[in-house]
Amino acid sequence: MDATTAAGRRLLLPLRPAPPPPRGAVAACSRRGAGPRVRVVPARGSLDRAAVLLDAAAAVGGTGYSQASYYTSLGLFVLSVPGLWSLIKRSVKSKIVQKTFVKEDGQLMTPNQVAGEILSFFTRNNFTILDRGEVITFEGTMVPSRGQAALLTFCTCISLGSVGLVLSIAVPEGGNNWFWLITLSPLAGVYYWTKASRKEEIKVKMILSDDGNVSEILVRGDDVQVEQMRKDLKLSEKGMIYVKGIFET
Repeated sequence: MDATTAAGRRLLLPLRPAPPPPRGAVAACSRRGAGPRVRVVPARGSLDRAAVLLDAAAAVGGTGYSQASYYTSLGLFVLSVPGLWSLIKRSVKSKIVQKTFVKEDGQLMTPNQVAGEILSFFTRNNFTILDRGEVITFEGTMVPSRGQAALLTFCTCISLGSVGLVLSIAVPEGGNNWFWLITLSPLAGVYYWTKASRKEEIKVKMILSDDGNVSEILVRGDDVQVEQMRKDLKLSEKGMIYVKGIFET
């Protein structure tokens, strides 16, 4: 057999994989940087077991909340829902307040001057004098406000949307149909518009000082009208320092 034939036969022999290097040698090469680093790949069985453990953990903690805390929050929300109806009912009722006013700049006020300013204010707001005496009683009709009706409808819409969201989670059988509750929000504006008209009485009493000037003005009536009177007549509440808001001129 010549050298060429022997070489051909050697080429036809099957190739065998080289044996893995010893662990000590691989570690030494990695530390010294003498050769390529070997990355250890976990076995397929280890990956499958890790995936099973992750799925089990997701099944246990996937909800992200405690059932007890969820139903506690839901109960508190349901208890607060009647506050919406209370807000709608209060919107058509007057809030009676009694306040004592003095001039903002502390200037003297004669009885005729104060009486003229008060009478002019209530006349502009369609009030009439119901009774004259030590206490002057003005009577007028409160009319509904479009801005108040729009605000009430908006607040009701937001509240009913929140109710629909909670019900869609608590009672999933209803699905997104719970959000149809929002369509009831215009009824709040209608209720306000039909009930807001009412008769109001404002009582005014002037308290005179020893020199005959008006020292204090005692007013009792609807808080909206009383506050508007304070602004128009440039009065300040006794014992209080009034600070203008950022939108006031």
